[in-house]
Amino acid sequence: MGSLIHLAVGRFEVDWGKNNMFRMHGDLFQPDDVGLLPYAYWDENAGEVIDELKEGAIRSLRRVLPRLALLGHSVTTAEAEFASIEQQIGEPLSITFDLLAEALADFDVSSPIVNESGDHDFGEFFAREIYVRLGLDRFGGERWVARDLGYALENLSPASVMVLLGLNPKNLDELVTWQFADVVEGGWADRQGIFGSLGRVRRFLIVTEGSSDARIIGQGFRLLRPDVADFFSFVDMEEGYPFTGTGNLHRFCQGLVSIGIENRVLVVYDNDAEGAARHRDTLSLRLPPNMRAICLPANDRLRAFCTEGPEGSGISDINGRAAAIECYLDLSYGEAERPVIRWTSYRSAEGVYQGELIGKERYYRRFLKFNELPDGYNASGLELVLDAIIRACEDVAQHVSPPTEDDATPRDKMAEGPISRIATPARQTVHPS
Repeated sequence: MGSLIHLAVGRFEVDWGKNNMFRMHGDLFQPDDVGLLPYAYWDENAGEVIDELKEGAIRSLRRVLPRLALLGHSVTTAEAEFASIEQQIGEPLSITFDLLAEALADFDVSSPIVNESGDHDFGEFFAREIYVRLGLDRFGGERWVARDLGYALENLSPASVMVLLGLNPKNLDELVTWQFADVVEGGWADRQGIFGSLGRVRRFLIVTEGSSDARIIGQGFRLLRPDVADFFSFVDMEEGYPFTGTGNLHRFCQGLVSIGIENRVLVVYDNDAEGAARHRDTLSLRLPPNMRAICLPANDRLRAFCTEGPEGSGISDINGRAAAIECYLDLSYGEAERPVIRWTSYRSAEGVYQGELIGKERYYRRFLKFNELPDGYNASGLELVLDAIIRACEDVAQHVSPPTEDDATPRDKMAEGPISRIATPARQTVHPS
């Protein structure tokens, strides 16, 4: 019968292959997601399901969706994929994308799909097993339409299917399982290669005004967004940070544009007077699709900040004037006095003062020492920063072509032999999600 490999959400299989004909899905998972999963086999001779615990990867759909977004998958790309399938067929399908999305969002992924063994021709599997269970028949059409629709929908990518399933909040805590043990045991895949694919993603290079910015953002991802932290890399700072200052950072961007760099790059400017000005200059460069430049986002907590300068002390909105990365940390944690911005220089072009946080090194050095966020630490400001970075990188991912996976192979849609795999809920796992 050969060795089968499955990717499922709950008990709903979204992709499968046989022997050496399968796609890698290691980029959806991280190494810590590996554990023992129940593999269920239908034995025709015995007339019963056989369960066996084997190695696989597992995490909740809630935790997979952010990775899919950074890989470039969204409802928008799913709709474009659906339209491309229609174009290849040469005529409209029997239902619209919106109706398919509605059906997938409503579907109960905890119910088993396959309850019989046997071979299925391409498209027949959909017609016999999924069409009615998804409720697609309620939109009209004869049963023969299901087979034609199956030819198209079996070509909708697993990523798009998972994105659409994720539109239903009830599905978010369902487990996404990648059951790869059989192809490893059968000699069709190398275990080291499978494990090497876990977390292997196309990374985004984050470039900031200084080394402290990069260290704070990197630490923020590790503490607050660990499920996607492996998507981001930073300029090597071991021998000194080469792009300190907004002027150097802008000139660096000019160089990247001129050489046509193919890396995915995000440039992050501070939310201060100089950073805002240089951000505008950088946007005027007409950045390529694989590059973005952003300023740190405005933060309501910074609208009434203690300041001091030539005219004495006061309370000011420091957004767009003095909000460097340190200002997004919890500046009250472990401190008896309120933080203060000192106005340092006047920028005549913008008609505003540029400011700097007094004692900023103390705040960020304390943050970098955390192995986990302590109780009472307010990370809302830093979360604004991380979310802005993620949104910009998701936008990049949707506008550039996904990387070609050398180890990806076409899927074999045929299951044969006396024992056929069925999808089962991931229970009794070593690493529950």
